[in-house]
Amino acid sequence: MGDRLLGRISAATGLAFAALDLLAGFIYPQQPRVDGPPAATVMWAQAHRVALQTGMIFGLVGAAMLLWFAGFLYSRTRPVASGAASVAPMVLGAGVAAAVVAAIAAMPIALLAFMVGQPPGIPDPTVVRLLADLNTVLFAASSALTAVFLVALGVATLRDELAAPAWIGVLCLVVSAFNACSVWVALTFTTYHGKSWNIVAFGAYIGFVLVVAMLSVSMLRDRTGRSSPATANA
Repeated sequence: MGDRLLGRISAATGLAFAALDLLAGFIYPQQPRVDGPPAATVMWAQAHRVALQTGMIFGLVGAAMLLWFAGFLYSRTRPVASGAASVAPMVLGAGVAAAVVAAIAAMPIALLAFMVGQPPGIPDPTVVRLLADLNTVLFAASSALTAVFLVALGVATLRDELAAPAWIGVLCLVVSAFNACSVWVALTFTTYHGKSWNIVAFGAYIGFVLVVAMLSVSMLRDRTGRSSPATANA
């Protein structure tokens, strides 16, 4: 496989992540409110069990695509000048961390779907509450790492370390703020905040998907053949 073909396939993994993550997020209805009765969560999982399992598969494959895309972005990130500090390590580290936690975040709902489909179901409401709350807590962890990844991408783009339009860098920083706010919203969700707070959560989620898709398209259109940091330093 030639370098050019490998590069285009790697760049396209960002679009693959965006498509799979949107499918994973919208293939089933939103989880019942966290302060509601566990029985409502069980009924929700039973009614949408196949969709939940399918969504978790999409989510796990999407996380794998994000992992590959983070490595590709690192290979396309270089210092602005010889010997200058670079955010390339943060692009790689935060991207890998965000992808791993995104994969782990699929586990609670996947377990819930498995357990309601097996006899005797989930007779203990505490287990249901645990899995539902763990889903919310892991969303907060994912949002925190996603915020760091977006800040690194925004800085790299604005410093011209990544071959992408400057407005994408600004958008990265804006969406990172939404993700940072989502950490607070999710971790104080012991009582229901109300639907208005979904603006923050969906802004963080949809914003990140759009940023990755736009970066993927930008990398696919890039003809500069930017080298990796190791090559640039050499």
